[in-house]
Amino acid sequence: MTSPDLPRPEGPAVPDTVATAMRRLREKATSENTRAAQIGDWTIFTRWCERTGHSPMPATAEQLSWFLTEKAAEVRPDGRWAYAPSTLSRWVSTINKMHALAGLPKPGGHESVRDLLRGIRRDRATPPARRTPLLTDDIRTILSAMRVEAADGGWAERVAERRDAALLLMGLAGALRRSELTGLVVSDVVPHRADGLYVTVRRSKTDRSARGRTVTLPYGSDPHTCPVCAYRRWREVLDAWDESGREAVVDLLGTAAADPAEHCCRGLAAGRTQDGDRPLFRPVRHSSAVRGGATTQTIMTQTGHADERMVALYSRHHAGLVGNAVTQLGL
Repeated sequence: MTSPDLPRPEGPAVPDTVATAMRRLREKATSENTRAAQIGDWTIFTRWCERTGHSPMPATAEQLSWFLTEKAAEVRPDGRWAYAPSTLSRWVSTINKMHALAGLPKPGGHESVRDLLRGIRRDRATPPARRTPLLTDDIRTILSAMRVEAADGGWAERVAERRDAALLLMGLAGALRRSELTGLVVSDVVPHRADGLYVTVRRSKTDRSARGRTVTLPYGSDPHTCPVCAYRRWREVLDAWDESGREAVVDLLGTAAADPAEHCCRGLAAGRTQDGDRPLFRPVRHSSAVRGGATTQTIMTQTGHADERMVALYSRHHAGLVGNAVTQLGL
């Protein structure tokens, strides 16, 4: 004789403080950009479901295939495909994750959906579009134009020129991504009397576990394109603001300064800024080094990509200029 199934006693409810901490820790598993992309992906799918009379959850493999087929056929006004195969695959990943979080089967895990995605990729097979890199000569031209405009403008334009010059030259020399530049705080940049600047990148696209890496920015031979000089000129603005605010910055930049003709980088100290956690820059795009003849191995020393894991960690932290692609930029 079998005993009847008895209801299991429920455990105590999770306290609100613990539930909040659990939610916060789960959110930390992905970056803010990834979470924003997932929210956008799910919104696209739910709106399609509303239009076609489907329920977004639980979704079936057939329903998901219908969604993907429709979206894959959409084109822009200029005739180009509206969505790349990689975008469609990302949508499937997001839909799968939403179902997994709800304890439901993943519709994108069905073989029919996988075959559909493979078919879309084969049907769209084209050479990848390569963006034209920004070269050192391009940077010189941009900097010259910026400095001419700043000389003809007021103190605010000169602040922007110093900031943008530091962004361009530090980004170029360090092969830093937009998100890496945006994430820098004042204390992440440490002057070194022999090597130039040691920049700590605490988190990046290629470092999802946030181990961090150190990038070395050397002294340049040309004061116009020396990344350490550009950093020092920008730090002068930050330090002036820390001391006396707007008036000090106006005093510093109230008169037009000539194009940098001499280095100002030697003997660079750590700076007087007290708030080391303050962001150093605003978002920006740019970077290049392959054209100078650098090998993949030397570029990995500077960019920190995971595929070349055997690049010595020691060289990044203590001998960052040895075999480093940045020495070939001609700054």
